[in-house]
Amino acid sequence: MRRLGALLGLLGGLALAQIAKPPEGFQKALGPLPPGAQVEVETRNNRLLAVRYQGPENAAFLGRLLDRATGLPFSEAFLTWYKENAPGLKGRALTLNLEGAFLLELAFSDPFRARLAPRRVEATALDQDRLVLGEKGPMLRIFSDFQCPYCQRLAREVLPSLKARAAQGELRISYRHFPLTEIHPEALPAALASECAASQKAFWPYHDRLMAGRLGNYLALARELGLDLEAFRRCLEDPKTKALVEEDRALALRLGFRGTPTVLAGPYLVPNPFSLTQVLDYLELAR
Repeated sequence: MRRLGALLGLLGGLALAQIAKPPEGFQKALGPLPPGAQVEVETRNNRLLAVRYQGPENAAFLGRLLDRATGLPFSEAFLTWYKENAPGLKGRALTLNLEGAFLLELAFSDPFRARLAPRRVEATALDQDRLVLGEKGPMLRIFSDFQCPYCQRLAREVLPSLKARAAQGELRISYRHFPLTEIHPEALPAALASECAASQKAFWPYHDRLMAGRLGNYLALARELGLDLEAFRRCLEDPKTKALVEEDRALALRLGFRGTPTVLAGPYLVPNPFSLTQVLDYLELAR
């Protein structure tokens, strides 16, 4: 069976997303139902968690449901996948992974059934959080790379507001290393240096300097923060430091994460972490 086509326009259309929003707006966004169709919603904390469809096998309507619920243009790729695979679908039950962000469960039975929900990653699969800002509230986990321009954008545009909320007790922020060493030669050295800053309780100020693009002279940054330079040097050479970074990277790969930044609000993967509004919506879903 062919794989569902690639996500189109990740940053386009997200203003229409209804998952993680209050559920009242979903039916209006969805529009009229086909004859004989039923659509039900599942909620959590008065937020739309999942959508269920039961009725005639109607791929066009299901594509519209995908677009309206997620705010992403999945319908064209879904319809292409459906046309190519329709002859072999009767009687089958399967789950489609929509670009790592959503799961679409399909049962080609009579009546046809479908369920759409955000992808979940349970806390038991995530190991212990070490580099945490904040003391209470839902956990926002950021798998990131210090040389990644998109991670730097997230740190510049979204993270300051989230850090302010963490200081007020609204959430916790956990940094996870996901250095893309294949394309970013400074990603691993920067991650090691951040761990050595963490060993002297200075991870987040060091993180902020790295995310500002100050890569390369890691001792100078340590000096700027008043850290013990000799201890910092020893830490950089300690194999245990590299092991911490590689454990996080191995976890990200094991979970099937494809790039950086990958952001989880509680167990839910946030489709567009560059939207502060969407991050906050997903945090409410996870609260």
